[in-house]
Amino acid sequence: MIYRFSHILLIRLAGLIIWLSLSIPLILKIIIDVEWFNTQNILWLISHVSFGIGFIILTKRLGQQKLSMEEWFLLFAMIAVIYIINWSTFSSNGIFYSLIISILLPWLMKIKLGVTILIFQNLLVGWQLFVELENNSQFKNIQFGSMYLLFLMFGISSFSYVLSLVACRQQNAKEELRKLNSELRATQVLLAESSRINERLRISRELHDLIGHHLTALSLNLEVATHITEGKAQKQVIKAQSIARLLLSDVRDVVSAFRNKGNLNFAQAIVELTDGIPQLNIHIDISKEYTIEDPKLAQALLRCTQELITNCIKHSQASNLWLEFTKDHDNIVIIIKDDGIGHTVSFTEGNGLTGIRERAKQFNGEVAIVPISRGFCIQLIFRVG
Repeated sequence: MIYRFSHILLIRLAGLIIWLSLSIPLILKIIIDVEWFNTQNILWLISHVSFGIGFIILTKRLGQQKLSMEEWFLLFAMIAVIYIINWSTFSSNGIFYSLIISILLPWLMKIKLGVTILIFQNLLVGWQLFVELENNSQFKNIQFGSMYLLFLMFGISSFSYVLSLVACRQQNAKEELRKLNSELRATQVLLAESSRINERLRISRELHDLIGHHLTALSLNLEVATHITEGKAQKQVIKAQSIARLLLSDVRDVVSAFRNKGNLNFAQAIVELTDGIPQLNIHIDISKEYTIEDPKLAQALLRCTQELITNCIKHSQASNLWLEFTKDHDNIVIIIKDDGIGHTVSFTEGNGLTGIRERAKQFNGEVAIVPISRGFCIQLIFRVG
C-alpha cells in the first residue's frame, strides 16, 4: 500500500515514472521509423538515457540538502541535457524533463537556492522554446502563440516545486517528530528506572530505620531477660533472642539487596532511542544487564548517542551504523562507527561534536575520532571510577 512508502521513495518513484513515460515516444520511434538512425535521434537517445542515469545518481542522497561539487555539476549537466533534448526533437518535451528537476530541487537544497535554480532553468529552457516556436510557422497559427506555452511551463514547474517543497517539509517534520518521540521513550525508561530506584531506597530506609531498630531493641531486651530468668523460661528467652537476631540479619540482607539493585537499565533506553530510525541499519552491541548508577551520567550518554546517530543520518551517507557499549569499574566506553563517506582533511567539528566533548568533560572523559579505512568512527570514554 502506498502509505507505507516514505516521501523520498515516492519522489524518486514519481520522477522515474515521468522519465519512463518520456521513453515511450523514443521507443516507438525506434520500432516504427526505419530511418530513425540519424544524428538528431541518436543525440535524443543519448541525452534521454544520460538524464535518467543522472536522476538515479542525484537521488541517492535525496533529502540531505547539501550537494557536493560533483552533484552540482551533475545537476547543471541535467539542465543542459534538457536544452539538448529540445533542440534535437524540435518539441516541448523539455517541459516534462524540467518538471522532474522542479520536483527534486526542494530535496537537494535550501529554498532560496532552489528558487534561483528553478528560475534559471525556466528562463533557459523557456527562452529556447520561445525562439524555436516563434520560428515555427505551424505554431504561429495557434491563438496564444509561444507565450502561452512559455507561461504554462513556468506555472507547471512552479506548482511542482511548491508541492514537492510541502512534501519535503512534511518529511522533515515527521523525522523530527520521530526523533523527539524516541528521545521521549528513552527518557521515560530512565525516569521509570530512576523512580524504581528511589522507591527501593525509600523502602530500604524504612526497613532499616523502623523494623531494624525495633528488632535491635527487642534483641537487647531479650539479652537482659536471659540474665533474670532461669530454667525452662530462660531456654525460651534464649530461643526467642536467636530468632530475633536471625530476623534482624534477614532484614539487613534485604536492605542491602535493595540498595545494590539501584542501577538504571541503560540498555533498554538505547533500544528505545534507536527504534524506528529510517534508511539506516543500526547494530547494537550492549549487554541486557548494562546498567548505570548515576542518572546524570545515563542522561549524558543518551544525549551523546542521539547526537551521533543524528550526525550519521545527516552527513555520512551510510547504510549501517554500529553502536558498541562496554564498561569496567573505572570507565564507560562507547564506540560508534558507520560505513559512510567518512571525513575529509578539511573536516571541522560542529556544535554537535562540541556539545559531546563538553558532556564528556563533565565526567573527566574524552572524545577521540578513530581513523578507519571506510566510514567514520568515534570513541567516547566517561570516567566513573
